[in-house]
Amino acid sequence: MSMEQKTPKQPLQHSGNSLLLFFGTVTLLAVIFLVPAVLVPFVMTDVPDRAMTKVLSLHQQSVWLVERTFQKHHAESRPGRLAALPQETKDWIELINPMGRKAPGGGLAVKTIPDANTGAIGLSGDQSEVRITVPAYRDLKAVTVSIRADGS
Repeated sequence: MSMEQKTPKQPLQHSGNSLLLFFGTVTLLAVIFLVPAVLVPFVMTDVPDRAMTKVLSLHQQSVWLVERTFQKHHAESRPGRLAALPQETKDWIELINPMGRKAPGGGLAVKTIPDANTGAIGLSGDQSEVRITVPAYRDLKAVTVSIRADGS
């Protein structure tokens, strides 16, 4: 028979490094989570220049797209013509804003009537002419551009 000797358990000894490690971890977590929680709302406040730039950018893209679409359909043998020329306003809006981009103030970015409250541009037209309007949004002045299929 073998007799096992039991040794008395000794209490765990903590060094001062454990406390330092704990406070270091808490500080690191505070920096990782609390600083962004305070800074993000501050940085994401409304920036007027960004909103107006978004409206103007969409207007310029819309004018370019309408001009290119008319150019592609002007000559029958023109390469790059994949779809029929839009027939009415809703077709033009769908061509320009297929993903439903939002205006800076909310709502759709392209509507039939410009919206000065949200910054949505106005678009109306058919196969012969399209009118695109920048709304009087914030510091912007209302401007309407007419694009004709014959290029005039």
